[in-house]
Amino acid sequence: MGLLNLGKGSHPIWFDNRPRFHFSAGRLFDLTEHRMSAQPSRRLFLAFAGAGVGSFSLPAGAAPAQQASAAVERSTTRVRGLQSPEMDFQLMRSLGAGNYGGGTPGEIFQRLGTIDGNVPAQWPPAFGALAREVEAKAEKAARNGHAVSARDHYSRASMYWRAAEYFSDPFGPDMRERGLASRSAFLAATKGIRDKIEPIDIPFEGMKLPGYLMTPAVKPNGRTILILTGFDGTGEELYFETARAGLERGFTVFVGQGPGQIGTLRFYPKSVFRPDYEKPISAMIDVALSRPEVDPRKLALYGISLGGYFATRGAEHDQRIKAVILNSPVVDLRAYMMGFVGGEEGAAKLPPLKLSEVDSVPDNEMHPTQKLLFKDACQRFGVDSLAGWFERLKAFNAVDRLAQIKCPSLAMVGAGEGPEALAQMETFAARASGPVTRRVFEVAEGADMHCQLGNLPLSNAVLYDWLAEVL
Repeated sequence: MGLLNLGKGSHPIWFDNRPRFHFSAGRLFDLTEHRMSAQPSRRLFLAFAGAGVGSFSLPAGAAPAQQASAAVERSTTRVRGLQSPEMDFQLMRSLGAGNYGGGTPGEIFQRLGTIDGNVPAQWPPAFGALAREVEAKAEKAARNGHAVSARDHYSRASMYWRAAEYFSDPFGPDMRERGLASRSAFLAATKGIRDKIEPIDIPFEGMKLPGYLMTPAVKPNGRTILILTGFDGTGEELYFETARAGLERGFTVFVGQGPGQIGTLRFYPKSVFRPDYEKPISAMIDVALSRPEVDPRKLALYGISLGGYFATRGAEHDQRIKAVILNSPVVDLRAYMMGFVGGEEGAAKLPPLKLSEVDSVPDNEMHPTQKLLFKDACQRFGVDSLAGWFERLKAFNAVDRLAQIKCPSLAMVGAGEGPEALAQMETFAARASGPVTRRVFEVAEGADMHCQLGNLPLSNAVLYDWLAEVL
């Protein structure tokens, strides 16, 4: 393990290039030279994402027309990897949304070619500008009566605003503004979507948690799936990640967003994650079952990323859930996170770090992506230090009540997510009372990444085919 010093009189901070467990194959594919090159996996605070994909880029300072050296070229863009593994993962995330209309490779790669692949601060303005440009096309198409084109442009703009939101400072105003712009563009897109998508409020402890009720344009199959995202996902993103795939198959989709989640923080910036997430989930189910579109005999719960913990808690406490899908099962959040820092022994060696001092740490001693993700963790868990966060995580445990889960369960995990993620899936399968179906997505399937962002169509096929058979 190599160590980086935080400054005079301070303790060193970790810097470990050895792979422990991670969310993708942990390698970067350079299409330009057709080789695989090793890249360090995501570590602390990157627990609900992955790493590894290339990006398009143009040589700096040269216009496309000036770069052509031959009479005929396929393209002046070339593929090379982003230096930051976290930015690589966010690229794959945007490409994944493109499977269902949330982006195009050309727009995404072109914009990435204008930024430094190791400077996250350049990401939000680049994708914010792209979102505005695409949104302008949507508005023009809508004015001219081109409803389908407007829908498609608004859909992409929504996800580009989400991408810009991601690397924004969680304590600054830009993050909220970009998030609300993503929501606004998505709502504009719904006017051209054949499925009915209705924004809803979920009353909970004095708040109105934001959500969506989506009913299919095709003949409903009678089943409803309640979907929760995780640490940094949004309700709008869930449409492109999985809801649209469910609607195409006739599922009614209920998207819920709880305390501490991004969609809720836009309206309630002081809300935080809580261990007893069964309580907001119960409120979501109350609203879902109040709707005539929802059959109480065929209600499933799906938790994605950190949502795998939330959904586990929900299924332990609420028998109204008739099937549960966990992608992946997180039954002990502290143990899960400790895997990124060498376990309890590694955590004990980490330097004391406070929220109030993180911005003053030089970038060459703590990478800007680590600073942002530390600030994200402090905001969403309601803590002000690394030690406080580790202590808070102790309460996020669902092991003791797993036997209360009696409904059918689907446990999904990527082979590239590492031994801790796989071990927690086995703990879940061994202790849940109901039947458990395990599904490990392999490297050869292009789906071993966290949440299968590299192959969402396969992930959704597995999910919805299983659900159609058991519910």
